[in-house]
Amino acid sequence: MSRLSISRQARQDLKEIFSFIARDKPIAARRLRLALEGVFAALARNPAMGELRPDLGHDRRVFSFGSYVVFFRKTGARVVIARVVHGARDINGL
Repeated sequence: MSRLSISRQARQDLKEIFSFIARDKPIAARRLRLALEGVFAALARNPAMGELRPDLGHDRRVFSFGSYVVFFRKTGARVVIARVVHGARDINGL
C-alpha cells in the first residue's frame, strides 16, 4: 500500500465542501467525510482505480465519487490527493 498524502489545496477543498454541506445537513457532511476517507484509502491501495489523465499532467489521475472528482497522482511510494471538486465545476479552469 502506498503512503497517502493530501495537498494543502485538497484540504482546503474538503473544508469548503464539508462546511457548505454541514450548514443544512451536518450528518450528511460527516458521512461524506468518512466516505471520502475510504476512497482515499482505496486509492492508496490501488492507484490504478483512477482514470489516467495525461492532459492534466504527467501521471495525473482522476476518480469520480458521487458528485465529486478526486484528482491525484502516484509519486514513488506515495499517492498524493491534489484536489477534490464538485463534478459540475470547470475542471480545465482549475
